[in-house]
Amino acid sequence: MFLLIFTVLILYVVYSWLKIRPANFPPGPPTVPILGALPFMPKENVHYAMEKWRKQYGGVVGLVLGTKLSCAAVETKVAKEVLKRDEFQARPISKFITERSFDRRIGIMFADGEEWQEQRRFAVHHLKDFGLGKSSMEGIIMEEVTELLEEIKDKTLQVSGLFNISTVNVLWGIIAGTRYKHSDPKLQKLMQLLTAFFRSGNPTGGNLRMIFPFLKYIFPNYMNEIQIASEQLNNFFLEIINEHAQSLDENNPRDFIDVYLIEMNSKKGSNTTFDVQTLQVVCSDLFSAGSESVGNTLGFALLYMVLYPEVQEKVHATIDENIGRNHKLSLQDKVQVPYVEAVILEVMRCNTIAPITVPHRAMKDTTLNGYFIPKNTTVLVSLWNVLQDKEHWGDPCNFRPSRFIDENGKLVKDNTFIPFGLGKRLCPGEALARNNLFLFFTSIMQKYSVHLPPGHPTPSTLSLPGFTTAPKPFEVTFKSRK
Repeated sequence: MFLLIFTVLILYVVYSWLKIRPANFPPGPPTVPILGALPFMPKENVHYAMEKWRKQYGGVVGLVLGTKLSCAAVETKVAKEVLKRDEFQARPISKFITERSFDRRIGIMFADGEEWQEQRRFAVHHLKDFGLGKSSMEGIIMEEVTELLEEIKDKTLQVSGLFNISTVNVLWGIIAGTRYKHSDPKLQKLMQLLTAFFRSGNPTGGNLRMIFPFLKYIFPNYMNEIQIASEQLNNFFLEIINEHAQSLDENNPRDFIDVYLIEMNSKKGSNTTFDVQTLQVVCSDLFSAGSESVGNTLGFALLYMVLYPEVQEKVHATIDENIGRNHKLSLQDKVQVPYVEAVILEVMRCNTIAPITVPHRAMKDTTLNGYFIPKNTTVLVSLWNVLQDKEHWGDPCNFRPSRFIDENGKLVKDNTFIPFGLGKRLCPGEALARNNLFLFFTSIMQKYSVHLPPGHPTPSTLSLPGFTTAPKPFEVTFKSRK
């Protein structure tokens, strides 16, 4: 009897496996029962494998992860199409995702539908009111820059995490109306939680704990890192929200949390998407997006300055000739130093912080690049492939900032340069990130040259794995420019 049941179960599993991939679904890596393509996927930095898959399978790669269908847009044309088409703007329905948000589909990053539209619209509107992306943020950014410049003066420091507190403090001022000292334990705790979250998974969903969430009950120590980090982040923000609620003056909102609480109070008793849990998740989403992009891009920028001293020399010369070493830097200086801007763009192209976007979901049966994509298929977009597209960039493996400069010495606007995404899911913090990057990087290059300490090995441009990328640990010496 046991043998019969076991045989029937095996036959059912094999039958189900054979039926998973529908007719005309995109080709992709081989699959096995239960695990799907998981055994054939790299454990880390899946984006490096995307180019190999593109050559082997074409512009859309079909993936079976466990028993769930996924596909990856790995050609520029197809990636842009996914980002722009309305039927691909939803997010996957996953227990793994909702565990970070009180078992609800709330917030901005992983929500969709009317919930997402209302929350994103409110956040973008009111964050702009408090300076997001505006020149009025310049003073707040430069306050952080000034403190950082003093901290790094003539020192040899580990680059990993060096900029995260400074850049998060800028965002913190908008959201929570406060600036913390860099040594403040509360701010350091926030950074530790954010770092733990981003290093604990990968954006494809291609690992056991994302495919089979129930395994956390069998292997709790191994499976729960992301949930623990998410719960601690939510508790951290709840404490801040409660502090705001106790001192709230509805006639004089101080920051984003205040205006959210005012909106929440005005809609009490109605069918609303505004509540404390959603605010916790929105704060977590905003900090998650803002903390990694700027800090890690600056880390990669220093890496390339060390690896390409001739580029660093040209950056110094450009600043000296057009701005000067003692000039107080301003966003208005951007137009004076297009080469410096080009270096920042090339850093983002070579090591984009989000090589694979937050997963999308097909809202209905549809087609993509001639293939059938069933409703609820998870759709991944490889920005890495777009930014490394040889057909467009020519020599994508070379670090060459001049590709963003035209024959007249002006900065080139390239429509294939999309490290922040496209369409309705475009990163709302793009303007703030770009302003941060310019002011921090240019200020550092204005005051210092950066070098590898004697005897240290040449650092690698390969990134640390995680939901986002980060430079591998390395040290640099900041030497004052006399």
